[in-house]
Amino acid sequence: MMLNLSRAEYRSQRDNRIEPTAACMPTARAMYYYGNNIEFHNPIGGADDDWLMMNITGHSAETFMIMNYPWTEKDGKILYPPNQVHGMYNKWLDYRAIGRRTSDFHTDLTVDDYITAMEDGLVIMTSCSFPEYGIDGHAICFIGWDGDLFHIADPWGNWRTEYKNHDGYDCLMSPGEFLDRIKPVGSEQKWGHLPLSWRCA
Repeated sequence: MMLNLSRAEYRSQRDNRIEPTAACMPTARAMYYYGNNIEFHNPIGGADDDWLMMNITGHSAETFMIMNYPWTEKDGKILYPPNQVHGMYNKWLDYRAIGRRTSDFHTDLTVDDYITAMEDGLVIMTSCSFPEYGIDGHAICFIGWDGDLFHIADPWGNWRTEYKNHDGYDCLMSPGEFLDRIKPVGSEQKWGHLPLSWRCA
């Protein structure tokens, strides 16, 4: 079985300079770009995921977010920062990092859709929940399917070790765990970012 993200393309959010504990989505997005062969230019040097974090935070990103996702703000207070809103990645960050939209954010993907996409050689960025570790929202990438188990790249580490192992490359998840962990938790229709070229069956 071939994984759709190489070991060299794996990134950890733990070494980010900008809010490492809140950087799972920009770090997952960097891996999503690498795995799907989406080229982007980092003009400042340093970690690509730090540069992506810089581009999806700040006043202009917040203004765009509130206009397009009014549920993120209430009574003048930001409830969710832009880096935690999935739609900001294809509607804002893609344009800032690449100059064009590269993905769709799907809200109705099935297990079979995930498997088909990975068998097509794609990496899927999504959100999950590990409440027993105090993690209600977290971003990971699905990078392969071996016929029995999903293979993921987790920017925080290996969830099976309660994150004591900080290496999150090629961690495993069963289809049952997929249903219980991937958002929306408990639903058979899941979230996921996929390239514009992909279309579900």
